[in-house]
Amino acid sequence: MSYRIRLQPSGRHFLAEAGETVLEAALRHGVPLDYNCSSGTCGRCRAQLLEGQLGEVEFHDFVFSAAEKGQGWFLACRAHAGSDLTLAAAAAHSGDDIPPQRIATRVTKLERFDNGVAILHLRTPRTQTLRFLAGQAVMLTLESGSRRVAAIASCPCNGMLLQFHFRRQRGDPFLATLFQQVGRGTPVELYGPCGHFTLDESSNRPLLLIAEDTGFAPLRSLLEHALALELSQPIQLLRLAGPGGHYLDNLCRAWQDAIDNVSYRPLPRADGDYRLLRQQVDAWLAQNAPADIYLAGTPLLYAALGRYAAAGHRVYRYVTGDASAPCSEA
Repeated sequence: MSYRIRLQPSGRHFLAEAGETVLEAALRHGVPLDYNCSSGTCGRCRAQLLEGQLGEVEFHDFVFSAAEKGQGWFLACRAHAGSDLTLAAAAAHSGDDIPPQRIATRVTKLERFDNGVAILHLRTPRTQTLRFLAGQAVMLTLESGSRRVAAIASCPCNGMLLQFHFRRQRGDPFLATLFQQVGRGTPVELYGPCGHFTLDESSNRPLLLIAEDTGFAPLRSLLEHALALELSQPIQLLRLAGPGGHYLDNLCRAWQDAIDNVSYRPLPRADGDYRLLRQQVDAWLAQNAPADIYLAGTPLLYAALGRYAAAGHRVYRYVTGDASAPCSEA
């Protein structure tokens, strides 16, 4: 059985299935409720019951006063719906609504691909999961002290299990340490999230996502968020990759096969030559204009496609390889 949950004052709504908490249901549907630990300790996910009836409420350490209980306050991470609900609850509207967090994580896996790309899998403590919006980044610090700003490649629906994409490069201390010394259980500190490369949920324009190499990381997060929101407009994913091919290509093809409004096209990349890409973009925009265009790649990619902003399209960009910004701790 499922119950419909409506939030005030935003009016957003989502369905909660049997066995999941209100917070789990919200995050699964791409609704960024305020939370931190997700284990009933911090009280950050407090919400007020306005209409309806709660079901099971799991044990939690956070304590509400008698007055607060009488006013209907509860923890979204511990409570299940017992009927359709109307709640007063805080949710993030932009990256500015989420405070920076410092979390000590552990490596669960370094997944390597033949083309020199690796996916770093991190796990946070149960008491301190990362709250972020799709498309944002964090600062990662290794035991050696090497740091790197990296886009989060995973879905905001699970802030405990995080993914980051890296390509091996010579002469880079962070990447050398990552590829040669990091393994299961290695500690990695993260600080963030940061950045405003996030989905404009108020727009109903077609979405064009263009990734260059490991620029696929923030776009994967954006696309999975768009799917959680069940957006109905056309979504086109274009990926540029060199001779080593497109890692996670089967995942992208699975999206295309399973979801009617999602299409995917892998393209070869020739350094500095974006003519084929522009041809594909022009052909798609001829049928889907105006559009929201999300670019994740090198500055050359943006220079080659920035002209679309002057043609009435909204263009958002994430520049890969920028290790200094935007996650300053100052």
